[in-house]
This record gives sequence, structure tokens and C-alpha cells, in this order.
Amino acid sequence: MKKIKLILDEIDKHLDTLEYEIKKIKQLDLEEIDLLNYENIIILDAFIFRFIKLQSAIGEKLFPSFFEFLTGKPYTEASFIDILNTLEKYNFLESADKWNKIRKLRNQFVHIYPWETEEKLEAIKEALKEYNYIKETYEKIKIYLNEKNI
Repeated sequence: MKKIKLILDEIDKHLDTLEYEIKKIKQLDLEEIDLLNYENIIILDAFIFRFIKLQSAIGEKLFPSFFEFLTGKPYTEASFIDILNTLEKYNFLESADKWNKIRKLRNQFVHIYPWETEEKLEAIKEALKEYNYIKETYEKIKIYLNEKNI
């Protein structure tokens, strides 16, 4: 279970950094933001980077390891949707569809070009809305693992 502890540590670091970045973003008016100001660009890009890292760490590392812990089955024998459906069945996820929506948002960030400022801002607003859900999902899993002394 050392692997899960390392994953939890990584996620905690992403969350701590995101909390800082979100505070900075909340000081900005995203409707009127000056995207020629390098300070604003740095804050938004840092948030995007960390959001991608958080979503990846949870979806690609924690969920498969947690699936193995819950079911006793190797995650390599399950598709990602099977893993999500299992987490939904055990009430760790609201729905597999919701997580897939967040996964698509992460992928959207990767494919937004620098000049697509409107798309970038809309994706950031959506990520800010989904952040609490991601954090709550993670907290449910972490509490469960702590109760199991992992």
C-alpha cells in the first residue's frame, strides 16, 4: 500500500498548490481579464497545469490502485469505464459520466492554442466549478483508506 500513500501525497501537493492558485484567480475578473498581462497569464497557466496534473493523478493513478484495493482484482484486467463504474457503485463517484466530463475538460486544456483565449477562459471557469467535486471525490477515498489504516 506504499504506492497508494505516495499517490495520496502527490495529490495533496497538487491540491495545496491549486488552493493557492485559485485564491489568486478569484482576485481577477475573468470576464474582463487582461490576457496581455504576463502576471495573469502565469497565474492562469499555473492553474491549468496543476489542474491537469491533479486530474491525471487521481484518474490515472489513484482510481486504478483504489479499484484494486476495493475489488482485489488487477486494474489491468478492467477498462477505465469499468473502474469508474465500480467507484460509482461504491458511491465514491457521483457518476462515471461526470468524471468522463472532467477528463474531457482536462484534454480540452491540452488542445487549446494560445490565441484561443475565449475557449481557454471558458475551460478555466468550468475547471473552477468542477474543482470542488474533484476534491470531494478525493476526500471520500482518502477518508475510506484512512479508516482502513492505509
